[in-house]
Amino acid sequence: MTQKRRPLTWRNILTAAGAALLASCAAVEAKVSSVASAETRKVSDERSKAIEKAVAHLISENQIPGAFVMVAEHGQIVHAEAKGYADVENRVPVTEDTIFRFYSMTKPLTCATVMTLYDDGLIGLDDPIKDYLPELAHMQVKTQGGLRPATVDITIRNLMTHTSGFSYAVLPGVSQQDYIDSNVFAIRNRLSESLEDHVKRLAGMPLVADPGTVWNYGESMGVLGRLVEVVSGKPFRTYMKERVLKPLAMDDTDFYVPAEKSDRLAQLYHMSLDGALSNADDDIQYGGSYLEKPLLEYGGAGLVGTPGNYMSFAQMLLNGGRAGDHRILSEESVRLMTSNQLDDSFGDAPLASSGRGPGIGFGFCGLVIRDVPEGAPPAAVGEYGWGGWASTNFWIDPRNQIAGLVFTQVIPDDIGSIQLSNDVRAAIYSADE
Repeated sequence: MTQKRRPLTWRNILTAAGAALLASCAAVEAKVSSVASAETRKVSDERSKAIEKAVAHLISENQIPGAFVMVAEHGQIVHAEAKGYADVENRVPVTEDTIFRFYSMTKPLTCATVMTLYDDGLIGLDDPIKDYLPELAHMQVKTQGGLRPATVDITIRNLMTHTSGFSYAVLPGVSQQDYIDSNVFAIRNRLSESLEDHVKRLAGMPLVADPGTVWNYGESMGVLGRLVEVVSGKPFRTYMKERVLKPLAMDDTDFYVPAEKSDRLAQLYHMSLDGALSNADDDIQYGGSYLEKPLLEYGGAGLVGTPGNYMSFAQMLLNGGRAGDHRILSEESVRLMTSNQLDDSFGDAPLASSGRGPGIGFGFCGLVIRDVPEGAPPAAVGEYGWGGWASTNFWIDPRNQIAGLVFTQVIPDDIGSIQLSNDVRAAIYSADE
């Protein structure tokens, strides 16, 4: 396999991160220590070394094949490290231009795409989705006693907050078997059905609860992608590229990897319950080949791209919707996305079903840290972010003006996430000694 890769330089990293970072970086060739004063940075040289140590440890323990970690503070890159392999079998190293599967980190990008419609006055967040997609007009709820009609309609806000009542075939719950029996799982079917057909089949699935009453992870983002198509009159991919990806210079982000970039796609690995890594590339359960243009442009888990591309998006959110001279979203839309949308009726730990305890709320397509209870992983109040199935993660921290991301490509057997993100965040947010 012939690899044509640029060397890892600060010029390349900052260029990859796009206009959102370039606008705030006057000397892109400078080393990290001169980009921001070590005395004023939260991500000090010591914390940066702790990040490097955490990544190296996970690689040495064969928990991950490799990783790319990037952190920006006050709009400037303060840590960027590529380590290990993107392809273990062929000894291909991770670099800044390695392309990763975003999986559920697609969701915030879908949310931003929908919010452009809101900014244009084309939709209301509390509009019933049936007004745009009539196939979703008569949903049913599954209970232990059987099926009954939903008491309220699904709204766009419900879809953005995972309170629609939709679920996933891979998640346990009252409706899981219905999803399995009907083979309604967008990731598995991305090469074989259209977005329109997927949503029409999803309309036949029972909800796990009445809309607006329970937080439940699921297929809502596929519905939002179809909403974009109906309202804009354009394919979801086309509209997303025009309004979000191109203005952010996210040139390597798409729903597949074209032939000329195929050598840059990282291999996907699966971790068994006993901790063994095996190659899972092209496995249909995980989406099949990402070198093939899919029929289903899925807003829940369909995108691939580089870390620098995603940093452009994260920095745009941290900048209140602006990226250089471009305004991608209004300040109001960013505020709505990144602030908690779940009221007290959802309880102290509304995301408990996803393994997240008290103090964690949810905005639009991403979690929001409301509080950091004693014993919880280190974090900052006000953070917004989300992760992906292959153990990728990103977050923005308005209080400290930090945007961070970790990229690897490992799917654990328990549908959890490996330790990489927690270890990196612990290095940044652990108490000062």
